[in-house]
Amino acid sequence: MKIVNTAASVMLALALSLTAAFCIAAAASNNGAPSLMSRADYLSESRAVAGNTRLALAACRAGTDTERSVCRAKAQADDRVARATLDARYRGTIEARERVRAVEARAAHSVSEARRLASPT
Repeated sequence: MKIVNTAASVMLALALSLTAAFCIAAAASNNGAPSLMSRADYLSESRAVAGNTRLALAACRAGTDTERSVCRAKAQADDRVARATLDARYRGTIEARERVRAVEARAAHSVSEARRLASPT
């Protein structure tokens, strides 16, 4: 009876040590936080967002000073929202989605502030 208990204890210890070794190896192989898109896709879309922002800012050169300031504020706000949205898609966390909502609110405020300052009153 003692031999059976000893054999069972050895098998249990072996199984636990293999499980622990597997968990340590899996944790060591994980380079960073999990993401929903590849790093290459993220960088590619980040470059696309930057290009779109440059095009939007270039389009703001035409017009009067007040129109230009509102246009620039809108282009910069759109850039911030696009970058936050891209970051949320890359990270896939609740915190990143909450940050998108906060950035959207700040962007809307900055555009409305630019419109308020540009309006002749």
